[in-house]
Amino acid sequence: MKLNVGVIFGGKSVEHEVSIITAIQAMNHIDTDKYEIIPIYITKDLQWYTGGCLRYVDTFKDFDLVKRYSKKVNLINKDGRYILQTNGFIKREVCELHLAFPIVHGANAEDGSIQGYLNLIGIPYVGSNVYSSATSQDKVFMKQILVANNIPVTKFVWFGERFYRNKKEELFKQIDELKYPLIIKPACLGSSVGIEMITRKEEIDSTIERSFQYDSKVVIEEKIQDLVEYNCSVLLTANGNITSEIEEVTTNKEIIEYGDKFLSDDSANDSSIKRTCPAEISDKLRKEIELTSLAVFKMLNMRGAARIDFLYDNKNKRLYVDEINSVPWCFSHHLWEARNISYKELLNIMLADAIAQEIKTQGMTTTLDSDVLNKINNAKLEEMK
Repeated sequence: MKLNVGVIFGGKSVEHEVSIITAIQAMNHIDTDKYEIIPIYITKDLQWYTGGCLRYVDTFKDFDLVKRYSKKVNLINKDGRYILQTNGFIKREVCELHLAFPIVHGANAEDGSIQGYLNLIGIPYVGSNVYSSATSQDKVFMKQILVANNIPVTKFVWFGERFYRNKKEELFKQIDELKYPLIIKPACLGSSVGIEMITRKEEIDSTIERSFQYDSKVVIEEKIQDLVEYNCSVLLTANGNITSEIEEVTTNKEIIEYGDKFLSDDSANDSSIKRTCPAEISDKLRKEIELTSLAVFKMLNMRGAARIDFLYDNKNKRLYVDEINSVPWCFSHHLWEARNISYKELLNIMLADAIAQEIKTQGMTTTLDSDVLNKINNAKLEEMK
């Protein structure tokens, strides 16, 4: 019997469209001999839809097509079965799911939000859990954990909007300890959204104000001048964690912008981004990237496939972790194909891990029999401290 896999994508995120692309591409490569694919699209206003038309990118170019050819649904636990049901006055069961596959990007989605809901209703799912997802998405949490474990990150300052409004002088003293130029980032976004460069102190206030349009928490870090970027993916397999091939990313731009990152054709002469895979690097640097990637993946207790992005200071020969992606763009399948693991096989490994994890979880104790409530009355409740 095939398992019904609910592929969840979209959501209230500035990376909404990127999620659609990753999800459709993944659905085209899931092994249909083993799995029945059920697309589940979450709109920007958090309405859930399902239907075969959601497997085609053209559907999302006109939202009327989504409403016309798909069904608005809710995902619920119904007597231990995971059901997509219509949410009209008369609720009808659309289909049963056996497994969820969240393919979401960005804040309010990849940050553990979807995983939290899936945990709440009990359905098993592919990939990292709430904790791993949240710490990967939040650049402040991520940097603090890495620093505590002696993994280098670029020198940074972080702050929330209240601190900025009320203690600006104290904040600027911290920023003065950084060397220009600086990079400012909304703490919980990805895909280069909202990232800007600051070259002088007079630009700080206006740049911070723009960042607060995206997030209530902001990171400012030193920019490496002579910079090369490297990406490496890590995959949890039945035999342990393994690393993908490493790619080198170079650009002729100061900041890689949102559209550049996903639409750039690196075969074109005028492309702003060039990707080299495998990266032409020394064995020493390759080993450092691989070992650091494995350490970060394990440190955050990640599952499925993740991608670790690195910054390399050519002048000082120093490697830094830049970002951690718990749901990488297109699952970095090109990095795995360079290691002779096809996209279908990559997804098969991820789905198999989720199934194995669910089998293990079913044998765990998740509740305790207790008569605590039987010993409590209203009078005692008021006296409790």
